[in-house]
Amino acid sequence: MNKKILLFAFAITATTVIGSQPSQTPPFISPMREAPSLSASFAELRADHFHSGIDYRTGGVQGKDVLAVDEGYVYRIGVSPTGFGKALYVRHPSGYSSVYAHLKNFRPDIEEYVRENQYSRKSFTVSLFPQRNQFTVTRSEVIASSGNSGGSSGPHLHFEMRDAATEDPVNPLIFDLGVSDRMRPVIDRVILYPMTRGSAVNNSHGSLSLRTVPTDGSYGISTTSLPVVYGEVGLGIKCWDTFDNSPNRCGVYSIELLADGMKVFSFTADRFSYAESRYINAHIDYAARANSGEYIHRLHIQPGDKLSMYDGHLGRGILKFYDDGEHEIKIIVTDTHKNKSWVTFRVKALSKPPLLPAEISCNKVIPWGRAADFTADGIRVHFPAGSLYDTLWFSYRSAKNPAGFLSPVHSVHNETVAVHDRIRLSLRPDSVIPGKENKLCLAKINSRGVASYAGGKYSYGFVSGELSSLGDYAVSIDTVPPSARLSFAAGADLTGKTQFTATIRDTFSGIGSYEMYIDGEWMLAEYDAKNDLLICRPEKNRIKENTTHALELRVTDNCGNSTVTRSQFRW
Repeated sequence: MNKKILLFAFAITATTVIGSQPSQTPPFISPMREAPSLSASFAELRADHFHSGIDYRTGGVQGKDVLAVDEGYVYRIGVSPTGFGKALYVRHPSGYSSVYAHLKNFRPDIEEYVRENQYSRKSFTVSLFPQRNQFTVTRSEVIASSGNSGGSSGPHLHFEMRDAATEDPVNPLIFDLGVSDRMRPVIDRVILYPMTRGSAVNNSHGSLSLRTVPTDGSYGISTTSLPVVYGEVGLGIKCWDTFDNSPNRCGVYSIELLADGMKVFSFTADRFSYAESRYINAHIDYAARANSGEYIHRLHIQPGDKLSMYDGHLGRGILKFYDDGEHEIKIIVTDTHKNKSWVTFRVKALSKPPLLPAEISCNKVIPWGRAADFTADGIRVHFPAGSLYDTLWFSYRSAKNPAGFLSPVHSVHNETVAVHDRIRLSLRPDSVIPGKENKLCLAKINSRGVASYAGGKYSYGFVSGELSSLGDYAVSIDTVPPSARLSFAAGADLTGKTQFTATIRDTFSGIGSYEMYIDGEWMLAEYDAKNDLLICRPEKNRIKENTTHALELRVTDNCGNSTVTRSQFRW
C-alpha cells in the first residue's frame, strides 16, 4: 500500500444531523405480544423514499393486538385509502413519539371519535388532532388491532419512533424492543463507476459489476485479475440484512468505505427527516432501479444530494486514481446489533488514460443547481433549481403521433435519471375536440408501450403538468367514466348483514372521489383502494332497520367523468 500515491485531493466534510435527539434512551416494550419477527427495517431502500420505521410480521392475518410501547397520549389519528391507511400517533414523556400504521381498527373510544368526525366532514379520509389529554394510553395497553389498510401489500404492523420535537423518524432498533439478530449482513455485489468522461474501469467508460465470494463474514470478489482503474471512480454496493425469526431481506444500518486504510465515506441509518426522504433517488444507483428494479447503495455523493445520513466523507467519496500502483478497497457493512461483514479487494491504477474521453451528445446541458428551460416544436420543459442531483446532458426526440394519442410521443430524456423537485412539462395537442378540453391529460408511456395517467390540464393551447420522472410522454384524453358494481342485486334482503361492498374502477385517470347516499343521507364507506372496494357497514343509529332503503353511489375519476349507480335493498 502507498497512501501518498493515491491522490484524494479531498477536504473532510462532516454532515449535520437534523434535529436534536433526546439525550436519554428510555425503555420501551415491543408493540406486539409475540416474539418480534421483522419483514422490513429502518431506512430500507424503497421507491422514492426511505422506509421510516420497522415492519412487524403478523402471520398473514389481521386483528392482532397492538400495544402502546409506553404511557402517553394520542396526538394524531390518520385514516386514508393509501399510505399509512389507519394510523395512530402517540406522544411519550421521554420526548419520543410512536406511530402504528396499516391498522384494522382503533381502541373503541378512538374508533367512535374517528367515525363521528368522518360523518361530520363527510369524508372517509381524515387527519385528526385530538386535545392533549383526550385519549391517554398506558404502557402495554391495547390501543388498536393490526391490519392491512392503506398502501400495505399484506397484513403487518408498520411501527415508528420519532423525535417529538421535530417529527423526524428515529431508528426503532436503537431501543431494546426484543428484536433478535445474530446474523451478519450479506454483501452480494460491488460496482465500480467511472465518474467523468475521461475516467475508465477495465478500459471502458461503463460501470463494472463484481460478484462477491463469501467466507464467514469476509468477502472477496469473483475475478482472477485486478480491476484496472483510471481517473475519478465511485463505488456502489448491493447488500442486505436479515433478522432472526424472519426470512425477509431487510436494509442495513451502516456502510463504510476505506481506501488504503483511509475512511472515505460513511452512511449510518440513525434518523432522517421526511423532507429529505426523496434524496434516496440520489443515494441509490437510480438507473439500476429503473432498468432492473435493483437497489444499490452509492458510496459516493452526487452534488445535489443533501441527505443527512452521511456522517462523514472525503471528497464526496469519489476516489482518484492517477498512478501506476495497486490500492486496497474495503467496504464494511454493519447492522444495529453490531454484526459486521466486509469485502476487501485490490485495484490496479493507471497513470495515463487507457482510451479517449467518452463522447456525449445532447440537446442541452442542464446544470444541477440552477433553473433551466428546454423548448422545441410542441413541447416546453421547465427544470426548477434543485430538480436534479447532478448536471444533465439532456437528450430529446419525438416520434410521429401513434394511434391512441393526440400528440407525438416526446422522449424527455429517459427514465434512468432521477428528478427531485417536480419538473413542469407542457405538450401541444394536434387537435382539440370542442367541449372536451377538460378531458385532456398527459400520458406516460413505459418501455413496453403501456400508457399511464400523468395528470395535467389544458390551458392556452398546451396540456401542462408537474412530473416527478423523466421518460416518454404524450397528450391523451379520458372520456370514459368509472365503473361501479354493487355486491347485491336490486331489492336484495340484507337483513342481518354487517356490511356490503361495491367494486369501483377506472381504466385510466383513476378514482378521484366517491360519495354514497342512503335514503338521501351521506353514508360512510371505507375505501380499500388497492382492492378497488368500497365497504359500507350499516349502523342502527343511522338507518332504520327492517326497511327498504334507496342507495345512490356517485363515483368520479380524475378527469371529471362520473357515473351514478342507484339501487334498493332491505335492511
